[in-house]
Amino acid sequence: MKKSLLIVSAIIMSALGAKAQITVTTADIASPTKIIYQANDTMPAVSEGSFGISQTWNMSALNTHAVDTLTFISYAWAPNTNFATSNLVIKQGWQNNYVYATNTASNFTIQGSSGTVDFGGGPMVLNQINTPSENLMNFPGMYLTTFTNNYTTNTDFFLGFDPGFGFVIDSVKLRSIVKKTVVVDAWGSLTTPLGTFNVLRAEETIVRHDTTDIEIQFLGWQYNVDVTADSTTGYSWWANGVGFPLVSIKLDSLSNIKQTQWLQALPAVGINEQTNATVVMVFPNPAQNQINFTVESSKVAAIQVMDITGRMIDFIVTAGDNVSINTSMYANGVYSYALVGKDNAILNRGKFTIAK
Repeated sequence: MKKSLLIVSAIIMSALGAKAQITVTTADIASPTKIIYQANDTMPAVSEGSFGISQTWNMSALNTHAVDTLTFISYAWAPNTNFATSNLVIKQGWQNNYVYATNTASNFTIQGSSGTVDFGGGPMVLNQINTPSENLMNFPGMYLTTFTNNYTTNTDFFLGFDPGFGFVIDSVKLRSIVKKTVVVDAWGSLTTPLGTFNVLRAEETIVRHDTTDIEIQFLGWQYNVDVTADSTTGYSWWANGVGFPLVSIKLDSLSNIKQTQWLQALPAVGINEQTNATVVMVFPNPAQNQINFTVESSKVAAIQVMDITGRMIDFIVTAGDNVSINTSMYANGVYSYALVGKDNAILNRGKFTIAK
């Protein structure tokens, strides 16, 4: 009889352990120089499931229709005075688009983002600033953790040309007023193509009002040119030691899944599309008379620069982690670069723009 009770007890404890309730902390956010591959399923055949304790979510049917590369780097590698208190930067893809975050013992927040765009008048850098920061998760994160986060996102930029409307637009102001509520409404076990994990699920409700103001040459400011409002619900699943939400789902106004992103691989260090790749920072981009590269000199032997036709126009041997290239003789336009390893393998590729 005692042996039977022990066996039953072991089975019960095993079943409970398979869906252990976890706590998410600052240590569960990826640190420099981790790289995460986030897959996008544009036609997901999955469900967000239910709220409550000891849930089971089976998302093994998730597919990959596109992949985003998220490189976590130090703020010192991509400083931006608009986000001076950031201590973690997420580089999106292999172009110069950055998300500025702050990871502390109390929460994980997003101060804003910076990226290069071209509306037809040449490349320009846009800064999207959150005031206050957007809060993604409070720490320690556990079942029934809840918080509200009201913030405004501002993006101001000078255009200075006619984008096809029949008049010159001098400046544009984009503003979003966001009311956000997050509650950790469930815990349990989540299965994806990556494996099975003990997770917390956070439900996110966002009400957003967007406005666009423009300054037209000779006419002045035209306010509330475009006004939109919407309300969305999303879910994200957090696990220990993964670095970023395992799965994020966005629902439309009819509660249909409109977007699903999931981690294709656990965070790795110093890899990208090439198996032996290395992290690189390129700034400023666009550049004028000088462009700077920060590389891992222990791996990188040289930098090749090619023009738009693919013809190599420069070859710089690296002597340290910081390399500056004189571009005063470069014509305006887009150039590509390749990092050459000490074994002559290509470690990384990318592009930069010269705009004088």
